Amino acid sequence: MNAAAHTDDDVSDEQRRTRRLRFELIFASLWLAFGLFLLPALIFWVGGALMGPYGENAGLSTFYVDFFGDLADGSGRAWSIALGPVLLIYLLRAVFIGVKADEVEREPLDEDEPPPPRRAPVKKEAKRPAGRPARVEPRMGND
Repeated sequence: MNAAAHTDDDVSDEQRRTRRLRFELIFASLWLAFGLFLLPALIFWVGGALMGPYGENAGLSTFYVDFFGDLADGSGRAWSIALGPVLLIYLLRAVFIGVKADEVEREPLDEDEPPPPRRAPVKKEAKRPAGRPARVEPRMGND
């Protein structure tokens, strides 16, 4: 009987891993599609508005042909446009990877319990050599 329960746990872990992998692949594919198809169009339109038209009688299709040609040639600029959204999102996820786990680990407060008391701030007294009076700032004014 323990073997059956153990197998059920293994299957659920395997299913969880499979679902997570599927999610990560779809998530990365969507951001890659954004970098390959939507971001170049945004760059084309913003560049056209700020710096003028792209070439003589060149439209969005010419821009895409040049963009994918640069990808095929291994241009760093083209690859940074294509992979930039994926890398940026995964970098942000890496920065905040432990945030949710920290919130889950905290014990929730009962609604009936009062919140824990706040600690009073500790005042640090200035250390001065023995025998010297405290410094008094002169007043400037007619008081």
